Amino acid sequence: MATDIRTSELKSPIDVAEFLFRRLHEVGVRGVHGVPGDYNLVALDYIPKAGLKWVGNCNELNAGYAADGYARVKGISAVVTTFGVGELSLLNAIAGAYSEYVPIVHIVGTPSTLSQRDGLLLHHTLGNGNFEVFADMSRDISCAKAKLNDPHDAAMLIDNAIRECWVQSRPVYITLPTDMVQKKIEGERLKTPIDLSFPSNESEKEDYVVDAVLKYLHAAKNPIILVDACAIRHRALEEVHEFIEKSGLPVFVAPMGKGAVDETLPTYGGVYAGNGSNAGVAERVESSDLVLSIGAIKSDFNTAGFTYRVSQLSTIDFHSGYMRVRYSEYPGVNMHGVLRKVTARMGKLNIEAGPKPDNEIAEKDQAMSQGEVITHDWLWPRVGQWLQPNDIVLTETGTANFGIWEAKFPKGVTAISQVLWGSIGYSVGACQGAALAAKETGHRRTILFVGDGSFELTAQELSTMIRNDLKPIIFVICNEGYTIERYIHGMDADYNDIQQWKYKDLVGVFGADPENSKTYQVKTKLEAEDLFKDENFSSAPYLQVSTLQSRVDINADKDSPLSFTMNESKKRKSEASNGDRAQKKSKQWRVPKQGQPNYVTPSIEPGDSGIWATFEMGREGKSTAELRDLFEEYAKKLYGILEEQADGDDSNEGTEADIEAEIEKEVQGMKSKSSKREALFQSVKMDMQCVLFFKTRPPVEPVSFIHTICKDAAEGATQRVRFVKRLSPMAMMGKATEEGLAKVADAVLGPVFHGHGDRLKFAIRPTRRNHNVMKRDDIIKQIARAVGGDHKVDLKGYDRLILVDVYRNVLGLSVVGSDYDELKQYNLAEIYNPTPKLGVKMSIGAVPEIEEKDDSSRADVAANDPGLKNVAIATNKSEEGNISLDPQRTANDTQLTAS
Repeated sequence: MATDIRTSELKSPIDVAEFLFRRLHEVGVRGVHGVPGDYNLVALDYIPKAGLKWVGNCNELNAGYAADGYARVKGISAVVTTFGVGELSLLNAIAGAYSEYVPIVHIVGTPSTLSQRDGLLLHHTLGNGNFEVFADMSRDISCAKAKLNDPHDAAMLIDNAIRECWVQSRPVYITLPTDMVQKKIEGERLKTPIDLSFPSNESEKEDYVVDAVLKYLHAAKNPIILVDACAIRHRALEEVHEFIEKSGLPVFVAPMGKGAVDETLPTYGGVYAGNGSNAGVAERVESSDLVLSIGAIKSDFNTAGFTYRVSQLSTIDFHSGYMRVRYSEYPGVNMHGVLRKVTARMGKLNIEAGPKPDNEIAEKDQAMSQGEVITHDWLWPRVGQWLQPNDIVLTETGTANFGIWEAKFPKGVTAISQVLWGSIGYSVGACQGAALAAKETGHRRTILFVGDGSFELTAQELSTMIRNDLKPIIFVICNEGYTIERYIHGMDADYNDIQQWKYKDLVGVFGADPENSKTYQVKTKLEAEDLFKDENFSSAPYLQVSTLQSRVDINADKDSPLSFTMNESKKRKSEASNGDRAQKKSKQWRVPKQGQPNYVTPSIEPGDSGIWATFEMGREGKSTAELRDLFEEYAKKLYGILEEQADGDDSNEGTEADIEAEIEKEVQGMKSKSSKREALFQSVKMDMQCVLFFKTRPPVEPVSFIHTICKDAAEGATQRVRFVKRLSPMAMMGKATEEGLAKVADAVLGPVFHGHGDRLKFAIRPTRRNHNVMKRDDIIKQIARAVGGDHKVDLKGYDRLILVDVYRNVLGLSVVGSDYDELKQYNLAEIYNPTPKLGVKMSIGAVPEIEEKDDSSRADVAANDPGLKNVAIATNKSEEGNISLDPQRTANDTQLTAS
């Protein structure tokens, strides 16, 4: 229970609530977000007394998002909720702020200390007398907690909480009971500002780390700098910018670090995110012999699905609480002091230039004819051209979040997105907070790009923007549903659909004055171009909302969640999702390493033939080298061709070969089209573990080629591979669509099953990896129709086995002989070292994900299709209603996944 301090003992008496809000004003807060409730109403009366403004939001979740956006512009923010119902509604936003290092002071108005002591049955409680339960829920998403239950320590607790919020850059939780609001405490403490400085490093330890950094920095031949979010969150940008400018090294940003670096600098090279990098960036970063990584957050989206290819042996990590030099970690040494000393002492460095991005729109995307729809390849470079210095740009979790990587920023742009936490709807609330912060700090445009699905979650914050006379420019990208989710799973599923709103009409619905707001509806590139050229629109004189109509091509070539392929868009990220490291067609991104030719790394295209290969976990480089040697040996044996080799030795048993080096080696060995023949085998790196693809060219015929290799192995040939497992020949590749399958089936199956009068027994074995558009049963039906009714299905006694392999948006098809199962389904590991056969059959429901991934019914696909009666023979149901697989194949696939 709260106890009073005698006023006569205080030099400058002040109420607890006023002290709290004046401290918030001291650290830069001017607007306080939140929702009023009976446990915080009296406290809210003190907000204007402290020189603050009450914002007021439509709900607590939106208030939290708004406080997050405000803090990312102003450096810290505050949000007020009521006990229980209010604070719990806020927790998602607070968890996001904790995850992404955003400093928010969360103030909760609670019942009186007396009510809590007596365990009264109050509203907004669980009815069990436990008043700690909600505070406990916030404990793990707050870096400090201050329970203001006693005036004697209230001031100290407030100051400590605000300091920790600032220094750790994470939310803090403060409870203010109703009977503490007006308690008197000493106000003299306000004359001494809160110490917001970062702890200094121990001098001797700091110097040791600096020496270690300089040792590797001076030895490096082509170092680079990679800046990420924690350089922003932990307020190290001053040191980072000085280091960048003085060193002259190429500098890149991670997605969460977008906006951390002045992108007009001549050394700025673009966004690095593994397979999702801007074109040319990954090649430069991953070839560096030293990466100076500042404030890294290596999350899935921030690394494009953990596709970073930078070894810790060539990395120095700078963080707020520790340093890591290669594999040596130095706790308690923060990056601020180290960066300052390294900058002062580094001297001359070896510099190899990086790419120089710009906002040029690729020639293929420049068409502006009437009715030309807006594509993402056109939109984001055009946005980069339209942005102005010091803009605040918010992008929603979704297409905009990744698309903004392609826009090069003017100087001083602040980028706000929630890459790690990824709560959809975040950006609309954050836009309100950021726009308020921009209003407080001078005229800065606040610009939001949000998808229609995300907008519908938090659209009511438009009302708060109108009430507070904020002037953001809001682009609602109409994708007709949850686009990212479609690409993850359920492309045509109704759970990814949304009701289409009249989005621009909401401005009027929420009461905006037509004279102080404007709306637009943009459906074509031409209309978008006119809007970007509109000087009144660009000057942001009032709230403006524009819908951007876009259409998703679900049959596009590149359908990774990172590609956002709109109308046959071909971003580098989508190329990477198919194992490609291809570069953008516009030349400004092409920066070959010194001494290397310009090239485009091979990708899988319709009409290609090739070989899928699986291998042991972590043995990608070795497996690539093994297969190259094996294939070249058999190319010479079967066709009399000796493939030319680049310099290098793949036989090093002590270290794992680097796949990038393998590809580089291959490219160096390839001859130009004008004077040298194309390589017989081209490895295509996939972004899936334990799988790679080799493209082949004539005279190599994949089916007979792999059959010969496996036949020789079965007959006792010397084992040439240690890590390679199954080899799956593909006679022809195509798009993973019904039309693509039809084209490939006609080309491959026709010569085998049509035109010679023989009646053959056949079976069909489809395999799908990371694909959920074409259902397994539909593939079987379509293949059976292409074979025709003159042939009979026989699972075990087949003359020909049809293999269909679908990977994301590509598929391959081949026809193998009757000894396929005898040859262990072309699994070299099984041929050389057979595992015992399983004693029982397994239902398809137990097959690992690499073999089958959908939850559709495994019932007989021909049961209701008279034209496919033969297929019924191929689907022997088990007692559980599932199709039974051959135990040998099931065992092998199980082993493959486990390895």
